[in-house]
Amino acid sequence: MDHIDPTLVSLRVRRARELGFTAGELRGNQWQHVAHGVVRPAFFAVDPISARVADAVALMGRANVLGGWGSLWVQGNTWFDGLDRAGDSRDVLVHCLAGSQLRVRPGILPSQADLHPDEIDSLGHYDVTTLARSAYDEMRMARNLREAVVILDMAVSTTSEVAHTTLAAVRRVIDSHHKTRGIVQARNALDLGTSRSASPWETRTRLLAQLDIGIKELKVNVPVFDLSENLLGVADLIDPETGLVIESDGSGHRELSRHTDDNVREEKFERAGLVVCRVTSLDHADRWATVGRINRAWTDAARARHRLWTLEQPDWWASWSPARRWA
Repeated sequence: MDHIDPTLVSLRVRRARELGFTAGELRGNQWQHVAHGVVRPAFFAVDPISARVADAVALMGRANVLGGWGSLWVQGNTWFDGLDRAGDSRDVLVHCLAGSQLRVRPGILPSQADLHPDEIDSLGHYDVTTLARSAYDEMRMARNLREAVVILDMAVSTTSEVAHTTLAAVRRVIDSHHKTRGIVQARNALDLGTSRSASPWETRTRLLAQLDIGIKELKVNVPVFDLSENLLGVADLIDPETGLVIESDGSGHRELSRHTDDNVREEKFERAGLVVCRVTSLDHADRWATVGRINRAWTDAARARHRLWTLEQPDWWASWSPARRWA
């Protein structure tokens, strides 16, 4: 996804004056004063995320570096929208370099954490932390370990078709830092991360099965075939030992066409001897009831009498273009 250049949305008043706008013009109705010392053209229709990032970039100037979710977002990872799980806006992280005098302001979270030169990328008129460093900062600031894993999974996801980093790159960043607040949580999250998760709720569901039930060998977003080499579907989560399939249903799954596809895939799975357990985002509100459902489905799968499915990929799969997303 292409974003508007933040430096074209919001300007420091000083920069606007350098561009030739007079003080009188900047006080007129053609300009909005969005923060102390920051203006935006009144005719500029901009979405709230772009506006928040643009204001942060204007405030930080060239002496600082955009980090965290804001950096991930401007670089094309749209899983990071600056909202917490309650839907409330989060401040934009800004790394303050030596000599910076950036003050705490609404919407801005200045950070004095160590930042290595190889953790900075330039986007032309402003600098950002690399995707890996941005993920690390989000992980160490996460509310708990599970949410740190969600952040990691979305930052490295190869199945979401958004800009991403790698588990190895995030590990290199973490290994290069010491005694930083939250680093233990970030390091522990690495052991639970995967690059195959396709959504935050899928990761949260996987962690219920792994951490609360003890299903250790779950595979994520892998194709399942019948014994005649026909594709049954791509399972969100599957335990290869028992044949338990856990499908994580986000809001997109409730669209009629998507819901129909889900039903067809589920019927194919069940005819082949797999046991399917569906988990929605609403189910997470009652964690232990959901854990109980998954555990019962796991027990049922272990008792299944026939196994007419396989995870072994037929030769045609590698050359089929839609399969590339799941490679």
